[in-house]
Amino acid sequence: MSTPAIAHHTHHGAAPPSAGLSRWSRFLWEAPLLLSILFTALVVAWAQENDTLEREALRQSVVADTLSLEAQLAARLETEAVKLRAAATHLPPAGADPNRQLAIQPEIAAGLDRRWLSVVWLDADMRIVAEARREQRPGVPAQPQAQGISLHLIAPTSDEHHPQTGQLIARYDPADLIQSKDFWWLAAQYEVQLLSGLGEVIVSTESPGRVARGETYETPFKAIPDARLRLTQRVRQPHWFTTLPVILLVGFLVLISVATLLLRRQMRQVTRAEAAWRNEAAWRQSLEESALVGLRARDLNGRLLFANRTFCEMVGYSVDELVEHDPEFDHLAHPPQDAASHPTQRVGHETRWRHRDGRMVDVVVFESPLVDGAGQQVGWMGSIVDVTERKRLAELERKQREVLSNHARLSTLGEVASTLAHELNQPLTSIVSYSAGIAKALEKQPGTRPDLLAAAQALSRHASAAGGIVHRIRERLARRELVLEPHDINTIVSDAVALLKLDFKRAGVSVQLDLDAGLPRVRMDRIGIEQVITNLLRNANDAMAATPPPRSLQVHTLLSHNPPLGSAQGWVTVAISDTGPGLGGRDIETLTEAFFSTKKEGTGLGLAICRSILESHGGVLHAQDAAGGGACFSFSLPPDKTINEATHHDNHATHHLSMR
Repeated sequence: MSTPAIAHHTHHGAAPPSAGLSRWSRFLWEAPLLLSILFTALVVAWAQENDTLEREALRQSVVADTLSLEAQLAARLETEAVKLRAAATHLPPAGADPNRQLAIQPEIAAGLDRRWLSVVWLDADMRIVAEARREQRPGVPAQPQAQGISLHLIAPTSDEHHPQTGQLIARYDPADLIQSKDFWWLAAQYEVQLLSGLGEVIVSTESPGRVARGETYETPFKAIPDARLRLTQRVRQPHWFTTLPVILLVGFLVLISVATLLLRRQMRQVTRAEAAWRNEAAWRQSLEESALVGLRARDLNGRLLFANRTFCEMVGYSVDELVEHDPEFDHLAHPPQDAASHPTQRVGHETRWRHRDGRMVDVVVFESPLVDGAGQQVGWMGSIVDVTERKRLAELERKQREVLSNHARLSTLGEVASTLAHELNQPLTSIVSYSAGIAKALEKQPGTRPDLLAAAQALSRHASAAGGIVHRIRERLARRELVLEPHDINTIVSDAVALLKLDFKRAGVSVQLDLDAGLPRVRMDRIGIEQVITNLLRNANDAMAATPPPRSLQVHTLLSHNPPLGSAQGWVTVAISDTGPGLGGRDIETLTEAFFSTKKEGTGLGLAICRSILESHGGVLHAQDAAGGGACFSFSLPPDKTINEATHHDNHATHHLSMR
């Protein structure tokens, strides 16, 4: 099974890859094009140089062929001239039929068969003696009339007595000389021209439709005065840039340019994708580092692949230690049974882990499948929430509720006892008085039955004992030793509101706190004052149950500069206003009367207890209709300098309550 790629780059603290490619690496895509251009330039330079060399070699070849042809033609003409001179030397004096005499001369006949068109015999006075023509020769095909001019060879005739008796003039066609089959290879490659001194073409080997355009060279033709011989290549040497290799190379350069552009486009797409990936990685890393929820990734075998900072802090180990799969961490890596049974769903469970320092951590683990880019599940992705503090606070709240409940029950029991003592005190006193009076009257009466006197005296003692028992019970339950310590009243108000927030939420009551942060600390019994605030808040919440929404509760704390007892110092005041039906014309004395309640299930002792607690602190309780409707209960507590005095009045206040 392949390991997900997430394991290689998402470790805690792993920074995103270095920013971008280097400056040179950004232009690597240009390297193939630059190398191709360099290669093409070298090939072009080589082709140009090679073309120059080839042209020079071709020119030298043309020059050499021209000179060679000129030499061969000159040699042939010289040979013809030698043979004509030999014929002139062996020519006998003119006879009866000089034409026949001339035609049968072997040299003359050979010359006519070979190249001569005609031979004319002139005497010393330049008169024609005889003439022999080629067409007169048997078996010799008729020579077409030569175009252009024909050339002549002249040889003097002589005899024993005269060095020159005349001349033999042999006429020949220069075209026949140039177009000789002996030069077929040359004629196939060159156009051979014989030029006059004025540049006119005397004869040419030019073929129809074959115009010679190549390299040319001409040289004086020494065998013929004022004549020049020119050779021109029939095929022109192509330019180097029109050769097939160069064309193919240019095509290759075009293709490599197109390929480079495509490569550049692809690299830009890759660069943009890489930049987007870097941004995404940075965002993801920031998100992972800032998340207050622990994150971890595991493969299907349960091996830990990734963990963020919160997860590491949650268990007290580094990412490397976790990823290395220390056996001590097995309980962190094994997939939950619920997750294994529901591989496609997100499941959660609550468990406890042991921190590295040994303390237990309560966590809630949510698992969901980890899917790769192909849609295949490669592991599990989990989010872990540390609920240790939340559970601790819940437990603390529960204990606080129990303490308050116990305190309320004890206070209620004390108030019941005090009330019973107060209510039973007078009848018991009357019973004691009457029984004592009866006992004294019976003692003064003579003949009084002793059993009646004893009964009256026992009645008095038992009534006194009953009063003592009731008094001791009240003393034991109603009077509790106050634990006075300096406290911030705002903190107690906030805790009391937080304690009842679920009740407010169920009743649809919105609570607004307006707490004066500059209030002095007050020495008080925290539990007692918190019980007072809680009771007032609960009464306000219950009072608004029958009123239509919106229901709101406002809690103010302030420093009252008009203290109720005329003290020179300001008193700390807490005011709780609701939007209920109000007081209905009742005053504070009525509301705090024992067993008075506007609620069916009420005991009628809550406000009485609150008043008793406040008075034990030297404070006072107020009640009035709120300005916008509803009721406003408030109480004021004296500052620290008067707390001792207030404490001094504790017994008196308690006694006052007990005597009401």
